[in-house]
Amino acid sequence: MFLPVAALVKTIRRLGCGIRLKIVIFAGHTSRVGYDSRPCLTHRAMDITHLLFDFGGVLVDLDRPRCERAFAALGIDVRPYLGDYGQQKVFSQLESGKITVPEFCVAVRQLFGKPQLSDADIVGAFEEFLVGIPAERLDCLLRLKRHYRLSLLSNTNPIHWRMAREGLFAYRGLGVDDFFEHIFLSFELGVEKPAPAIYQAVAAGGLDPQHTLFLDDCEANCEAARHEGFHAVTAPLGGDWMKFFDTEGHLCI
Repeated sequence: MFLPVAALVKTIRRLGCGIRLKIVIFAGHTSRVGYDSRPCLTHRAMDITHLLFDFGGVLVDLDRPRCERAFAALGIDVRPYLGDYGQQKVFSQLESGKITVPEFCVAVRQLFGKPQLSDADIVGAFEEFLVGIPAERLDCLLRLKRHYRLSLLSNTNPIHWRMAREGLFAYRGLGVDDFFEHIFLSFELGVEKPAPAIYQAVAAGGLDPQHTLFLDDCEANCEAARHEGFHAVTAPLGGDWMKFFDTEGHLCI
């Protein structure tokens, strides 16, 4: 198929990344553009059989300022303890499974001198960190499942994971277990990214690093995964990682 050059930009946008463009040049001028609609699989893409996704920032949108405001309404300044890629002190202890949710609430009351706060107050404020998963990302995961095995690896905690199980992945009658073959959570494994042990646990759980691509929004986590033999790519925020796949769900990077 050949197109006028004037239609080039429009065509690229419509066809997406799964297209090989063929530019035909006559007398030094680009006159026609054709395309090959086969999936644009690179050598690496052809070796990948398993996709390993981060949760926060890649699948679910985060709003740290909103969470900070919720805690501020309780008289607590959590800014030194919260980050987009990892938490500190008592929040990290929750995400690494060192303490339970009730113990976390006790620790927050003690740390900030707020004995009057209930567990529900504290949990509710922490829930404000997670915004939601857009339907287009869930649709993308379903397309990817036609071609790859999908798993999830996350630094998370029981509060946020309960939200995932109860609602964030509720879509078309499906739940989180319908999207992923394996789910690896820091608070269950007792270790957080980017510690080597968490990637070793993933490999021990059945994922072959040589055939697995890890998508995480933190480059330090990706680099740690590479050191353990995984393929890894830093996933842009806002769901732009979906551009790594063509419209049929084939990897094209």
